[in-house]
Amino acid sequence: MEEIIRILTPALTARMLTSAQREAFERGLDLLEENPRAKSFVKDSRRFRDYHRRVRQLLTYLQTMQTSRTEIKRHVGRPTREEQALYAEQQKEKALEEARKSLFPDLQPDLTLQPLTYGGIVANPNGESIAATMPNLMQLRPFLSPRLQEQVNTVRSLRNEMAAKAEQAKTMAEANEKAGRTIYTEEEIAALATRAVKIESDILPQIYINVDREIGEAYLRLSPRSGDPEYIKYVEKTFNIAPQDLRTQFKPFYKKAQERDPLFTKAIADKIASDRPEVKAAREAAAQHKAEADALIKYICRKDKPSTKARIKGLKERIDKLRADYSDIVTEDELKGYEAVLEKVKSEADNSKKVKE
Repeated sequence: MEEIIRILTPALTARMLTSAQREAFERGLDLLEENPRAKSFVKDSRRFRDYHRRVRQLLTYLQTMQTSRTEIKRHVGRPTREEQALYAEQQKEKALEEARKSLFPDLQPDLTLQPLTYGGIVANPNGESIAATMPNLMQLRPFLSPRLQEQVNTVRSLRNEMAAKAEQAKTMAEANEKAGRTIYTEEEIAALATRAVKIESDILPQIYINVDREIGEAYLRLSPRSGDPEYIKYVEKTFNIAPQDLRTQFKPFYKKAQERDPLFTKAIADKIASDRPEVKAAREAAAQHKAEADALIKYICRKDKPSTKARIKGLKERIDKLRADYSDIVTEDELKGYEAVLEKVKSEADNSKKVKE
C-alpha cells in the first residue's frame, strides 16, 4: 500500500499517468475490492478507466485504510464494547481528517517540474517522457519534422477530446442509474470510455516519445565533434540562440531517448553519417546514374515504335551505351535480351521492306 501511495502521489497534478502509475492504480483498486464503501468507486474506475481523474479519491481510500491499521494505544485492562466502538469511531474520524489534510491541500505548483537546464526547458526529469511533462511543446515545434509538428498541433484538442469523452461516458452511466432503466447502451458508453483511454494510454504517449526522439536527435546533430555541420549552420542562421546552448537544453530528451532505446545513439550516428554532404552527393549521383540506365532500357522495351531504320539505329546506340557505361547496373544476360529485341526489329524491318517491293 505504501508503495502504491508513493508511486501515485506525484500524479495528483498530472494530466496523464505513466504506465507505472496506471499499474499502481490498478493494484490500488485490487486492495479496495473488499471495502464496501469503495465498491462504487472501484466499479466506475474499471468501467471508465479515467484513472488520472481519480487519483485523489483512490489515495484518500488507501490513506484511510493505512491509518486505520496503525497500532492502537490502549489503557491497562480490557476495554468495554462501548469504549471499543467509540475508539474505533474516533480513529476513523482522525484518519479521514489526516487524509483530507495530506491529500487535499490547496493546489500547489507541481514541484516535480523544474528547469532542467539553464535555458529554461521545464519538465519532470523522472517522467516516462520529458515531452509529456512539459507545460507547452510549442517551443520545441520548430526543431521537429513537419509530420511531428502536425501531431504536436493536435495535442491540445486530443486532451480536450479525452476529457470530454470520459465525462460524457460518466454522465451517460449516471443517467442510466438515475432513470433505473437503459437510456444509453453499454456499447455506447464503452465506445466513449475506450476512445478516452486510447488517447491517454496510446496516442498522446506516442507523440511524446517521438518528440523525445527527435529532440534527442537534434542534440546529437548539434555535437561539435560528431554532429551534422549543415544542421549546426542551419541553427546558427535560423535561431537566436547559440547551437551549443541549444544542445545543453536538449540533453534531457537525448538521455530519455537513449534510456528507452540503448541503440538510439548508434542509429542517429548512422543517420547523420548518411546525411553528410559527400555521402548525399554520392547517393544522388548513384540515383541519377540508375535513372539514366532506366531511361535507356525503357526506350529499348517500347512496343509502340515501328520497326524502321531509325528504330534500329536508336536500339543499337542505347544497347552499346548500356554495355559501355552501365555495366554495374545491367548484366550481360540482360544485354543479350536487349540484343534479341534488336534482332527482332531488324527482321521485321526486312520483312516490311520485302512486302513493299
